[in-house]
Amino acid sequence: MTIVLDFETRSEADLTKVGAWSYSEHPSTEIICASWAVGDSPIYNWLNPAVGKINGRHEDNLFSLMELVQCKHQLIEAHNAAFEVSIWENIGVKCLGWPEIPLDRWRDSMALACYYALPAALDRLCGPLGLPGKDPEGGRLITKYSKLHLKTSKIEIPPEDLAKFVKYCDRDVHLERQVGNFLGLLPEPEEDIWLHDFKVAHRGMRLDRSGIVGARRIVEDRAADLEDEFKEMTGLKPGQRDKVLDWLAERGLEMENLQKDTIDDLLDGPDSPQGEVRKALNIRRRYARASTKKMDAMIRHCGNDGRARWQTRYHGAATGRNTGSGFQPLNLTRGDGVDPDQMVSDINHGSAKFLDALYGDAMEAVGNASRHWITASEGSRIIAGDFASIEAIVLAFVAREEWKMQAFIDGELIYERMGEKIHGLPTGTITKKSHPLERQDGKTGELAFGYQGALGAWRNFDDSDRHTDGRVIKICRAWRDEHPMTVDLWHNLQELAFDAVIYPDKLFWDEVSGISFERVDGWLTMILPNGKRLWYWAPDIRLGMPPWHKPKEREDCMNGECDCEPVPKLTYMSHKEGRWQRVHTYGGKLTENAVQAMSREILKLAELAAEKAGYPVILSVYDEVVCDVPNGYGSVEEFQEIMETRTAKWYRNWPIRGEVWEGERYRK
Repeated sequence: MTIVLDFETRSEADLTKVGAWSYSEHPSTEIICASWAVGDSPIYNWLNPAVGKINGRHEDNLFSLMELVQCKHQLIEAHNAAFEVSIWENIGVKCLGWPEIPLDRWRDSMALACYYALPAALDRLCGPLGLPGKDPEGGRLITKYSKLHLKTSKIEIPPEDLAKFVKYCDRDVHLERQVGNFLGLLPEPEEDIWLHDFKVAHRGMRLDRSGIVGARRIVEDRAADLEDEFKEMTGLKPGQRDKVLDWLAERGLEMENLQKDTIDDLLDGPDSPQGEVRKALNIRRRYARASTKKMDAMIRHCGNDGRARWQTRYHGAATGRNTGSGFQPLNLTRGDGVDPDQMVSDINHGSAKFLDALYGDAMEAVGNASRHWITASEGSRIIAGDFASIEAIVLAFVAREEWKMQAFIDGELIYERMGEKIHGLPTGTITKKSHPLERQDGKTGELAFGYQGALGAWRNFDDSDRHTDGRVIKICRAWRDEHPMTVDLWHNLQELAFDAVIYPDKLFWDEVSGISFERVDGWLTMILPNGKRLWYWAPDIRLGMPPWHKPKEREDCMNGECDCEPVPKLTYMSHKEGRWQRVHTYGGKLTENAVQAMSREILKLAELAAEKAGYPVILSVYDEVVCDVPNGYGSVEEFQEIMETRTAKWYRNWPIRGEVWEGERYRK
């Protein structure tokens, strides 16, 4: 049976800003109480005597817990186990003398929620599962007694509120146990992946803290200079949004906002303002770049040993891919091709003017170095590999687009070939040098059209207006004409998904792709060729307007004069844009889900193989694996072989290729 465990704590550190590990290491952090239950047994609790006392056999209960966790096969589950592990290790073990718990004995009910595409947070998860929800009293208690960084917080906790804290903690254990009972266990292959991700996140990644601090100082100095320059010109600070907009309006320039893209479009456009208005906008744009938020987050999440832990979330996307947390390492700016060690050395000079001379703009240089602050451990180097064009390859082979499958097998340049097909040119005509614009059309088409995108998708990747809307629509049609099997896949998956919702007791299978759909309890599930399922909660078919109905863009739609009619749409519940809401999907989107999920499966198999071969993984970024490898062990060649070894039958003949590199700092 599994122990379900929950802690309530207090600290001067802000958990939402520093993350679980740094929070647990803060000297002010202490446990208020703990609650736990074994299987269906009653809930037990322990109140930290350093915080206060209420009636109860708390010390006897704690002794029983210590005995339980020392059983070698005893599993311990928490909701967001990263927090409980951090508290157990950094306070329980190091400060209170509790026994260590091996990581492979932990389980996480939040991981279960993410796997089933349900809300991750316990309070939001309760609604879809029909559970009563968390005790609202808990929020008041935490704000008043746990968040010691707030000026309104209290150190002394009266006995009556201590009793409420224990009751609140007990209720969380009760809810977490119900979540576990409802969702069960992760499937065995998926549990191995979760445990691997859990160990990787606990291992963390080493950060160059001194380099980050130095870079931050450069940004602060430049921001101060720009603020002074802006104030001298306008009498305002560049961050005073509304007043700056008024200042611009007084000089004849009406703007809705001061966002980067808005200013960029204006300054680079044909009607770009001149004189002091242009100069003020340029300063405002440069000031916006002078942000220390990312570096501040890195420093806050860096532990006492220089490593940042718990920076990704397992299965954060419904397709299975990890998402970022903490300082968001998955969203770090790509470098500009400069050698990482050279760029960091230049930044370490500590001079913004020096960086201006070398790179044109100091802030841009510092921003481009954001990945380089992730470094190898002492005595190690980073070895990383990226799967080249993996989504395009997966899509071609799943759809069985024969000509494209062969092109990938032969190692052809797919953007060039696609550009030739779009423009009706002979094979071998287009190169980067000879026909750069036609090649760019091939690339944009590949990115925009693979998942049933059309004009709007093209504009997301190409806002140059080089082609009229009519021309883009013709290019889209040409792309679809060259991809009949892909178009069939969109329609087949949508039809099968509809059938599975309508007929819940049947399995509907696409013999071309090997993808199937089945209604399981409250979900519609998509089953991938390897058996992995994607989950869509509370599916339903509802009428809605078609995508070509655009009342904001088309005058006839706006006036109600169009001939658009409602069509059946496949809908389900999803956590989107910060809330649990009903969304709709279609064949192209289902295809995207399947392709990204299969790409994730390939990546995870490579990660597990790398770990087993002695390459400690510290991060995976979409289709890239990053390892921190001891010097003298392994090689780029061996790592590439590991990545390209196709261990599962379902993708054994696919030409999956890895691009591998090594160095002291993370790059690419």
